[in-house]
Amino acid sequence: HLIWTVGFSPYISNEARAEINRFLHEKGIGCEIEFVDVEGGAVYRKWYEQQKQNNTVPDILAVAPWEKGIYGSADFIKSELLPLNEYLDTEEGNSLLKSYCDIEWRQITIDGNIYTTPKRMLTRPYDLYVYVNDRYKDSFEASFDGSYESLRQICEERGENKAVIASYSIGIPLICAFLGCSYQNYLFYDMGSESCVNLYGDNEVKELLQELYSDMKTGHFVSWASSDILSEDVVAYITVDQPDASYEGYTQYVLSPYVFSINAGAFGVCAFSSKQELALKVLAECFSDPTIASLIGYGEVNIEKWNDETEIIKAHRLDKITGFIPELSKEEIEKLNRLYLEINELCARMITSRDSVSGIGIVNPNFPDILESYSADLEDNSEIYDKINQQLEEWTKDHDN
Repeated sequence: HLIWTVGFSPYISNEARAEINRFLHEKGIGCEIEFVDVEGGAVYRKWYEQQKQNNTVPDILAVAPWEKGIYGSADFIKSELLPLNEYLDTEEGNSLLKSYCDIEWRQITIDGNIYTTPKRMLTRPYDLYVYVNDRYKDSFEASFDGSYESLRQICEERGENKAVIASYSIGIPLICAFLGCSYQNYLFYDMGSESCVNLYGDNEVKELLQELYSDMKTGHFVSWASSDILSEDVVAYITVDQPDASYEGYTQYVLSPYVFSINAGAFGVCAFSSKQELALKVLAECFSDPTIASLIGYGEVNIEKWNDETEIIKAHRLDKITGFIPELSKEEIEKLNRLYLEINELCARMITSRDSVSGIGIVNPNFPDILESYSADLEDNSEIYDKINQQLEEWTKDHDN
């Protein structure tokens, strides 16, 4: 009898729980899994401490979600979970190790130790794409440098007043893409300089939002657009979606590649469990089998999707930031999170509502005043980013990516 806690992400449905028990019995593993639903963060921590006091600790632990993401989960993981390094080197553990890509294991390595299984989620997007109308393909390949300005210039060079740039949404991912950044764990990471950047320290964000707003007013840029908008007037469409029949006449390019930073993973073995050997075996059997692993990660058995995701991950590279967790105070973490929430809200306020038929965002006429007010009240976080980059450089010396 093993106790397995289940949080919000990934969630294991009742049907999946029954299938996991059936699978283990089929494999000849003589145990019954009791799944226990838990909340995240402080509520989870309090419940877990009570189980420790009662000598009823769970055997397999969920590690997410936490109020402050990796910053909240890392301490719990290091203090309460069993390192898996030695087990993964055994014959039994090696099957689990080979079931995921090296970059996924690097993502969940904390202070040199692996504590959890990697996490795959059906809803997780990877790269952000730009689909370019084939009429503009040559111009795009010749002059696009990643910026919104260069994409807009392609439209102007053709002298077509109806030219439109469309996006599935407007928010942090789009802003980061045009500024050459990625956002993970409350940090903006510049993929060119391979350093964390104080995105609020200059006028880049403000100038980009002013450009987007100006083009939204004239109809040259539209947000919250689906692929139904594609027509000869649409020069480029930005989305996380993979191509289908609706993208005929468009060529897909990566606008912003996915950056593999650090995350908490999915599940691990409790360091205080009296049944660690059995718990390790159960974890390895479940996550070494794509049928069960996809059922847990995706909520459905989908081996084809699992294999496709493996190939997607293999096509990516380790980044300098993969596996890095800065050591920050509670106040610094809250400040970074607050600034993220503010800029995300700012993007949301560019529109007042969405068209009831097309779903396209309707521009907010008051946005220029909102932007000026926001820019005037920005907090200075340059010292935090200096601290982070100093730590990143020190950390990089010991980690060959």
